[in-house]
Amino acid sequence: MNVAGENTNTCPPGKVGAPYSVKFVEREGSGCGPGRQTFYHDSGELPPELTLAADGTLSGIPTQAGTFQFYLEMREPQDDPTHCAGKRTQKQFTLKVCNQLGIVSSPALPPRTEVRVPFRMTLSSCGGVGALAWARSAGVLPAGLTLRADGSIAGTPKAAGTYRFTVTATDIRWRVASYVGTISVAPSLRIRTPLIPRARVGQLYRAKLAEIGGIAPKLWTITRGRLPRGIRLDTVLGVLTGTAEKEGRHRVTVEVRDGLKVKATRAFTFVVLSSSGKRPSRRR
Repeated sequence: MNVAGENTNTCPPGKVGAPYSVKFVEREGSGCGPGRQTFYHDSGELPPELTLAADGTLSGIPTQAGTFQFYLEMREPQDDPTHCAGKRTQKQFTLKVCNQLGIVSSPALPPRTEVRVPFRMTLSSCGGVGALAWARSAGVLPAGLTLRADGSIAGTPKAAGTYRFTVTATDIRWRVASYVGTISVAPSLRIRTPLIPRARVGQLYRAKLAEIGGIAPKLWTITRGRLPRGIRLDTVLGVLTGTAEKEGRHRVTVEVRDGLKVKATRAFTFVVLSSSGKRPSRRR
């Protein structure tokens, strides 16, 4: 279930005293075909004087400002088992109603990002009249990001850091609203560990793989080769532990992936010495 044309839980903002209408639809490719579902207010609070029609249209003239959260239920027909499963689906939505000109951010908080990862957030008016003129009035945006004519901030960050800025929107009646935001850009994800310390047969072993940059959570994996028998990798902590059972040289490739699905890899040679400390032959 989506706002028409958008896979989002946030409805377009409304204004007290101004006609409002938004249509909810089934998610593309789901259900038993468009126009066959009916929609109901399940729970939560709709803005006063807005009503939901069975076809998914929420409309009216809101009389109260505020942020309203509510659940809608979408029902499939139950009398057509050949084409419809008769399912019922609920989803939460948020709708903000403004008194005066305001700026609404989507998402509500700037998304997490890092160097060389595409970024986008959208600022939209709430209560403005006519086309808006957008401008950065203070602070700076990360290098690589720009404020566009439609109110979106988009691009690919080039440098890590925390950037504070103010954006203003001016409507055709010269009313001005301001949005103060902060975008934090993490350094590019990379593996910092230069090499894996040697292990010795029969002795307890522990080594921490270290990374820098990126966005949590981070997951470690071995993508090529095998660790020595008896040694394992903690995929969450990036820690190698265990007791090696046999001397040898093991070529492995380690990967760490962060919360934005960015990957960093590095190849290592894991050397296991004999119990006496003798180096293994380079031949495996």
